[in-house]
Amino acid sequence: MIKDIISNEDVKEFFSNELKRDKNSGTYLFYGSDMTLLMEFAIYFAKGLCCETLDGDFCNSCSTCKRIDSFSYSDLEILDNPDGITVDQVRSLGYVSSSSSYEGSRKIFIIKDISKMKKEAGNALLKIIEEPNNGSFFILLNTNLNILPTIKSRSIIVKIKKRSAEELGVDKFTYDFFRGNNEDIKKFKELNIDLQKGYSYIDIGKAIKHYSDNEDLESKINIYKGLRDFVNNRNYLADIDKIYFAEEIVRNSGSRNILRDIISYTVEILGDIQGLQDRLQMKKMMRAPINMKLFFINFFLKI
Repeated sequence: MIKDIISNEDVKEFFSNELKRDKNSGTYLFYGSDMTLLMEFAIYFAKGLCCETLDGDFCNSCSTCKRIDSFSYSDLEILDNPDGITVDQVRSLGYVSSSSSYEGSRKIFIIKDISKMKKEAGNALLKIIEEPNNGSFFILLNTNLNILPTIKSRSIIVKIKKRSAEELGVDKFTYDFFRGNNEDIKKFKELNIDLQKGYSYIDIGKAIKHYSDNEDLESKINIYKGLRDFVNNRNYLADIDKIYFAEEIVRNSGSRNILRDIISYTVEILGDIQGLQDRLQMKKMMRAPINMKLFFINFFLKI
């Protein structure tokens, strides 16, 4: 039920009020720094729209709620493309939106990372949400509000704030280590891993390779530990050591998303020190097609 959701009391109140309005269609933009938390709240809202048992809420126990939780509900579509939703995907979504629902009276479309959309895909989406079909609800997810103004203006904007350390049941060090990431902290609490135990920056390539192959939390933790070890020792390292460190990161990474996370994590643990604005600008450059090896060498030589 809505009352059982942890955190974001204002969003919970919004959910209750919005669901009671019994709308025929709608477009919502959920934004916040934690994409996994945005997805969690999108699923809550989808259950509220479709629940078989409760009006203006969700029961978590009916067949529809359970199948939405497991992503097996026929009238739930989730669009997720790390390289950006394509215009063909949006056109396919438009076709599904215009067709009859399979099970209930409402169809839910969750679209992740809409800021990665190319202009053509964004314009195609705009046409769909300008005059949505009855029963079609679009939940757009993004980590910021840097999206097409026309899409933003046609959406109900909902900010989802990170859960606090207290709400997640962890101490400040653990919370900061994972940057308040809801999913990582939940998984960590199920494991017996010592965050204080060291991991050498020299071995970061091994951790990245293992994480690229398995996406397990322990390897991700070792990546973060290796980055922290490098930052703590950077003033004592020769340039050749920094170059080797950068090359190991790029050589062993299996995806650009891992590289983005490494830059983001490093920038955050460096904190508010001289040159941070330059590093933030470099972080933004990760979205552009650049030579990754030269980028990382330059980045780690400068910090």
